[in-house]
Amino acid sequence: MDSFVLQVGKLIDGLGGPVKRNMAVVVEKGVVKQVATQARLASNGGPVLDYPKATLLPGLIDCHTHTNMPGNGRTGEQVIGDGDDLRLLRSARNAAIALRSGVTTLCDNGAWNGTGFALKQGVTSGEVEGSRVLACGRPVTITGGHLWYMGGEADGVGVQHTVRGLVKEGADFIKVAATGGSTVTSNPYQPAFSVRELSYIAYEGHRHGKRVGAHCRCVMGMSRVLEAGHDIIYHAFFDGPDKQPAFDAKVARCIAQQGVWVNPTLHISRSGIWALEKKEKAGALTREEKAMLEQRRNNHQTRIDHCRRMLDAGVKMIAGSDCGWGHYPFGQFAYELECMTLGGMTPLQAITSATSDAAKALCIDATVGSVAAGKSADLLVVDGDPSSNILDLMKVKAVFKGGVKVSG
Repeated sequence: MDSFVLQVGKLIDGLGGPVKRNMAVVVEKGVVKQVATQARLASNGGPVLDYPKATLLPGLIDCHTHTNMPGNGRTGEQVIGDGDDLRLLRSARNAAIALRSGVTTLCDNGAWNGTGFALKQGVTSGEVEGSRVLACGRPVTITGGHLWYMGGEADGVGVQHTVRGLVKEGADFIKVAATGGSTVTSNPYQPAFSVRELSYIAYEGHRHGKRVGAHCRCVMGMSRVLEAGHDIIYHAFFDGPDKQPAFDAKVARCIAQQGVWVNPTLHISRSGIWALEKKEKAGALTREEKAMLEQRRNNHQTRIDHCRRMLDAGVKMIAGSDCGWGHYPFGQFAYELECMTLGGMTPLQAITSATSDAAKALCIDATVGSVAAGKSADLLVVDGDPSSNILDLMKVKAVFKGGVKVSG
């Protein structure tokens, strides 16, 4: 349809305002032309799609995914042998699943070799159906560091060459493994790069107009990233070198004062808990797994508490699932937003973190992130009211990407 009208019982505009009732949205040539009450609508003569008991909101933006990964518990090391062809096919499938679930834009935060860029090209050209893709390509990491197997190892002044190469290939943003992670050759409790190296990365990224985001699994890593002037912190674990979590109020205040966005990735740990609980119900847990389950439950509650304390400190949050990794499959972004409400946000604030705030953090707010005249018609229609029950986001009625209906 070149033009049409959407009529809905409720509208969440994505800008944090109150829910509006009995609204209509006029779409022409893939762009929102008018948002008004149904009583004041200036009809454009196009067909009317009526959802009287549903809620309309902007298409969701997932700031943190790994499309190469299966989300079925396989580790990065176990995916090394799949080969780029299989990984790219998996990425295309995952992007399609994400789109049908209401995620109209996703960031690929680390893919093997050139597969992230190939996925973006395939979606943009229409060869495959999927969410809009922002790709970082290969994460910049130290030799043997977190995600080294994706092809982005760099050290010293060599990080500048690596960033320049990623920009040349079309990176939308720069992803840095500022600490170790789950990669077996890395250490999540220690910084990976020096402040000087991180500063080189920030300088090159910003010189080319790119956001720079850092994977941080410890306090020392976050401190270095803040000193280097990065824009986004992924995970934001307040762990020390003793491997114990301890919230650092000074670091949280610094994050807030510098205006750095934080993507806390809360459900990824809960998804692992759920996998162990499923095994527990089947009576198949080993003694080691029982201890692991208890530890993960405690760690998850600590992270929820730290999220709340960061919010209290004024830290700006954006939603990103880390799906594809661990036991977190694509299509379940709503669980991340639910965790953010457990961490202190209202449902409307969580939705804003996945719409207009996410768009601001990624510098794409001129085109997506809210239901407003002039924006791309990336729209999600769900049964129920996610401002009351955030998991109503999973009750998808219809998804529109650039005004084209792709689901429902």
